[in-house]
Amino acid sequence: MNQTLRTLDTHWWAPARLRYPGAALCGVLALAGSFLANHYGAPALVLVLLLGFGFASQAADTRLQPGVEFCSRQVLRVGIALLGARIGVEQLMTVGSLPLLVVLTCTPIIIGSALLLGQWFGLPRMQSLVAGVAVAICGVSAAVAVAAAIPQGKLEDRRLLGVVVGVTALGTLSMLVLPPLFAMLGYSEPQSGLLLGASIHDVAQAAGAGYLVSDTAGDIATLTKLLRVALLAPLVLLLGALLNRNSAGKAEHPWFLLGFVTLFGMNSLGWLPENLRQALATTSQACLLVVMAALGMRTSLSSLIAQGWRPFALLALLSALLVITAMGSMAVYSL
Repeated sequence: MNQTLRTLDTHWWAPARLRYPGAALCGVLALAGSFLANHYGAPALVLVLLLGFGFASQAADTRLQPGVEFCSRQVLRVGIALLGARIGVEQLMTVGSLPLLVVLTCTPIIIGSALLLGQWFGLPRMQSLVAGVAVAICGVSAAVAVAAAIPQGKLEDRRLLGVVVGVTALGTLSMLVLPPLFAMLGYSEPQSGLLLGASIHDVAQAAGAGYLVSDTAGDIATLTKLLRVALLAPLVLLLGALLNRNSAGKAEHPWFLLGFVTLFGMNSLGWLPENLRQALATTSQACLLVVMAALGMRTSLSSLIAQGWRPFALLALLSALLVITAMGSMAVYSL
């Protein structure tokens, strides 16, 4: 009997007890960041990340390390799996072919350019890939989704955070700069909405920028942006298969990708009740906040700054190229 209890303690309670201190701290930081975001209107992911930076020195404590590691890897994968409940392909039935053509043109060009420019800048290939997908698809969510599919040890946390911080800053800047720029260039409200949805990184930022122009522009920007988000499921599944196939050693089972695609498909077919869909989407967002806290704790500001100007330059060039490619493809397909 005593042997059985000791065995259960070893298999079930011991790992949980080891992970609890670090995981609890990450959870508290996520709650604190959410509270500040609700009161000051700042992006919750960024605030949680900054709070994590503030506790970076504590992450070296051996009592916290198992929980922080668990949040930065396993909780990340749960969050990405549940992310499938937030997106669907129903928007393909409500917009014309032009937004879809623009999105399908821009996405491969930006990802391919990221790999080429990243090589030119001398950046690690995985960092360039994450940067390209973040700019081409949907910012932070796309970055962490691709990072979760990359075999462990192939991408440093500080490099992922460099992409997260850079793409968030550029998305905010784009939301402020692009609406007046497109108006100055003489684009109509529907055209401006399409371009904003095709070139701004975050869904909320794209929608907000569109509604700054007009309600029509806001609707089109949101739908176009959601078309980009819909590409995340097949892209991450493809990248996960390719990267794990080519990785050395034992490949990790991509259960989270299967969960992501399953929920994505169920949501697209309308099989998820609205209450359940909202609950899963909220849980996904909570997981990503916890992950940001863990990643912030595992990365010191000095190591982030030590990356230099090249990662941000890559993101800036890709963002500018995305705007130019969207404008050019819209002009070509409108002929």
